[in-house]
Amino acid sequence: MVLIEGRHTILKGLIRSYSQIFFSTNYFFAILLLLISFIDLSVGLAGIVSALVAIITSYIINLEREVIAKGLYGFNALLVGLGLGFYFDINITLLLLAAIAGFFTLLVNITLQGVLGKYYLPYLSLPFVLSMWLVLSATWQLTSIEVNQSSVYLLNEIFRVGGLNFISIHDWWISHVNSNFINGYFISLGSIFFHFNVLAGVLVALALLLFSRIAFSLSLLGYSVAYFAYLIFGLDITTLGYSEIGFNFILTAIAIGGYYYIPSSTSYLWAVAITPVVAMVTTGLVLVLKTLGLPILSLPFNMIVLMFIYSLRFRTSISGIREVVVQEGKPELNLYSYQSFTKRFPNFGWVKIKLPFFGVWSVNQAHNGEFTHKGEWAHAWDFVVLDSSGKQFKNNGNVASDYYCYGKSVIAPADGEVVEVEDGIDENPIGEINIAKNWGNTVIIRHAVGLYSKVSHLKKGSIAVRAGDKVRFGAKIGEVGNSGRSAYPHLHFQIQANEYIGSKTIKYPISSFIVNGSEVKTFDYPKLDDRVCNIETDSLLVSVFNFKPGQVLSWSVKKGESIETESWEVGVTYLNKLYIRCNASGAKAFFELDDVYFYFTHFDGDKKSLLYKFYLAAYRVPLTFLPGLVVNDSIPVNKTFSGLTLYLHDFIAPFKHLIHTDFRLNAFRIGSDFDTEGYRFETVVAGRFLKGELWTLNYELEVQSNRRIIIRNKQEKTMAICEL
Repeated sequence: MVLIEGRHTILKGLIRSYSQIFFSTNYFFAILLLLISFIDLSVGLAGIVSALVAIITSYIINLEREVIAKGLYGFNALLVGLGLGFYFDINITLLLLAAIAGFFTLLVNITLQGVLGKYYLPYLSLPFVLSMWLVLSATWQLTSIEVNQSSVYLLNEIFRVGGLNFISIHDWWISHVNSNFINGYFISLGSIFFHFNVLAGVLVALALLLFSRIAFSLSLLGYSVAYFAYLIFGLDITTLGYSEIGFNFILTAIAIGGYYYIPSSTSYLWAVAITPVVAMVTTGLVLVLKTLGLPILSLPFNMIVLMFIYSLRFRTSISGIREVVVQEGKPELNLYSYQSFTKRFPNFGWVKIKLPFFGVWSVNQAHNGEFTHKGEWAHAWDFVVLDSSGKQFKNNGNVASDYYCYGKSVIAPADGEVVEVEDGIDENPIGEINIAKNWGNTVIIRHAVGLYSKVSHLKKGSIAVRAGDKVRFGAKIGEVGNSGRSAYPHLHFQIQANEYIGSKTIKYPISSFIVNGSEVKTFDYPKLDDRVCNIETDSLLVSVFNFKPGQVLSWSVKKGESIETESWEVGVTYLNKLYIRCNASGAKAFFELDDVYFYFTHFDGDKKSLLYKFYLAAYRVPLTFLPGLVVNDSIPVNKTFSGLTLYLHDFIAPFKHLIHTDFRLNAFRIGSDFDTEGYRFETVVAGRFLKGELWTLNYELEVQSNRRIIIRNKQEKTMAICEL
């Protein structure tokens, strides 16, 4: 079993070494590039030998298996081998040299990984450049190796690859395509694999186009800007050996415009702006390295990309071009995941501050209030408790105890540390205020650096905490009173940037609450006259959707008269990301559970699987129930669209999002309010072009009180049942 697993890891790493040259782990793309590398047999064999030695060695010395399988320890060695195959003819000496070079390149790779990794920088193809220089310097002295003459006999190589048909295409191209611009672009692409001919470049361009429309457009952009930059400089690109350096501009544009940064109009502009810099550096390095007898290879690409990434790490604001945080391995995936995530979770990472009370309260003064919430103190709330007729008090309201909120518990709105307490201020008679101590009895809690909450006008002697106390959400910190500038009992609540009483407020949202008993709000601001309360989760929903690592979910799937079974297993990644894996298809759906929702964050695998249907049906499920509750969300378009529609949309996606997928869930109770048998969620997934609807998918998701989950697909007329 271990041997089979090792073979799979090595094979994956070897194949993906080819696509890693374009920052990809896509198998189909990698196989196409592998085949292209064999247009010249010497180049292809030397490359695969060098990469294989590096991959096997990395496995033997027990490097990270996942990194090996991605080809990250093989692609630099592959490039060195391809280079050796280009310079020297195939024989035993060349293959032995390629193997030695592969081992040496791995050592350089690991070393640079450690050095640059300290600064969270990629090593790119820098190991290839350094290794290639040293290996070439050594090989010039060898007598048992001959210079590769295949480029002289190009027609023979073309015939070997594609026969007379390829020869005919080659002859037609030579006769009809005389553009230096077009031929230079394709030769630049082919030169990445040490094939300095148009045929190789055309095949690489087609493979790149199939793999990623964004990467393909960026390759054109980078080359085009560099081409015209050289014209403006008045330089002869032929003299500069442009075909041997053109790929620097292509790889730089792809790296900056779509791989290390989220593809956007801004990233494209940066790709344009940085290309002339690469051109200038390239021109200078060509002359410097020529005196040393060394080729320039991909040195300009490595230098400029590393300096650019490092420089942007010193930004004081992340506005503008945005670095990829979770690398999906393809510009389109990076883009669609980012667009979906920022739309779904605009407040991701924010401290969750909730309402500082239990039960239903009413907002009688909100932000920019009519009376006191103005100027630097505009972002605050005053809360009171109302009865069914909308009154704050019983009897005639002449004493504090007549007010429904008076004496009610005030709780910590989030975990934190008490930093300031003021107590001992007398209660005001109804209608009078204390201007000298206008905040009254107050507690301030620090929740994070620069984030504090303050509750004021508390009841004298009711404060239950002291400065330095650690508190959790829900802990009692005092009671509502009528101290300070308070004519009648109410609770003043604000968020501020420091710990001092009287500090100005900041606009910071409440993380989750229910409005008027019918609407769930997340990271929003209670408004005047809203009746609000904290969300109380439903125990049944929490118990069902609180999937634990190692848990097995067994399903019975009914379609017509047939019944099939399948099982899923809950797992967790080394980054503590929870997922559900279908044992039959290998599909994975990643999920999270917070104090409001169960929701999926990512899906990878077979879209015909039951797990994919569950991903769509339960994309976002509330963990509480309200009559008439509706949940809206959006699903990444690459998870629902496919084919020509998505293919064409990829070209414009960095600039304009024309297609989108909406998710809508309606919640219903099964049974009565007094005898709940569970909940039914009806979900609609709709694909849209602009405002028009292209298609819809309808699902029913039932969660029964006996902990049974049922998924119904209305289109396919299937039903799946899971007994937890």
